[in-house]
Amino acid sequence: YQRRVHGIQEIQTQMDILNLEANLKYVSACGETLNIDERVQLKLALMKLQEQKEFDEVLFWGRIRGELKDYYIAIGLIYKGQYEFPWKKFYWTTNATYKFEAMPPPNEQYKKEVDEREAMFIGEPEKALIEIKVDENAPPVPDPDPELAGGQGKVEEKKEKADDGPDPKPKPIPKGFTELDRLAYVVAAIENDTHVVPEGAFKLIPVHEIRRNDAFKGLDKTDCVKIEKYYHFRNVQMHEKKILLETNESIFHEDIFDPIKADLPKGAWSIQGDSSGMVTTIRSLLWPGYVAYNIASMKAFGGIYLGDGLKNKDLAFMLQCLKFPLPEDYFIHENFYFCLLYTSD
Repeated sequence: YQRRVHGIQEIQTQMDILNLEANLKYVSACGETLNIDERVQLKLALMKLQEQKEFDEVLFWGRIRGELKDYYIAIGLIYKGQYEFPWKKFYWTTNATYKFEAMPPPNEQYKKEVDEREAMFIGEPEKALIEIKVDENAPPVPDPDPELAGGQGKVEEKKEKADDGPDPKPKPIPKGFTELDRLAYVVAAIENDTHVVPEGAFKLIPVHEIRRNDAFKGLDKTDCVKIEKYYHFRNVQMHEKKILLETNESIFHEDIFDPIKADLPKGAWSIQGDSSGMVTTIRSLLWPGYVAYNIASMKAFGGIYLGDGLKNKDLAFMLQCLKFPLPEDYFIHENFYFCLLYTSD
């Protein structure tokens, strides 16, 4: 039983949620953390979620800041019986209740509107962001009838029946787009673009199911700072990886996931090691707030998202600027790039 700040000292399913505070220190480089009240409340809420649901693992995914209330996200994983990748289920709560509820599936209908929205979350899950106006005086639209596929004669017969009276099964009123729908979409997008794991931490067993690798001893100091040693924990999307998983030899490979090195734009990840060379942090510049960590030569790795849920859409432009000659006054601070400009008299 683990969190997304998993800090796996031993690969197991014990309730190491009690070590949440100890593992948060490894991701403090992002400038965000959880206060004492949040940690206590989340421990209780996650343990209650684990008791109510039958998951192989329950992970704490992170927090998305809101103007009025913050959202806290948990994720449940089921490995057994899932072909080639575990099944993920997200849960959400706010700091008003600390009671996890199931996250609705992402609504792809409003993908464009969500991508264009740059405002912060408010913290009101039921707040309507996009309302659908429905004419209450309009006659109900009947549901499609499979019998209509038989020919024109049946269509005309169906129309005659419709004139006899209203359809007893009116079409349900379309649902608008709420902040909870936006939250589900953003969480799915962040999860797809982040959630980093080191090479060899997971394996594919002969029945083509993913398991944690008991033989994984951690990356050494040299490999910890190499970007090619980290992968996305998601269903593979690269063509060559899909082909690899279809072969019987895939169970002998440690690089079964998509590498973060192939992410676009190039340079979307920042990897830094501490002075001792033992702890390495991997930060996403595309989604500021996501930080992963890995401890050399140990089964200790994890990650967490602590941000506002806003994507850095200008990252490609920022990285392009780095290709030009830079003055001495150029410096990098956090995820933003600054350059001092001077004008001559």
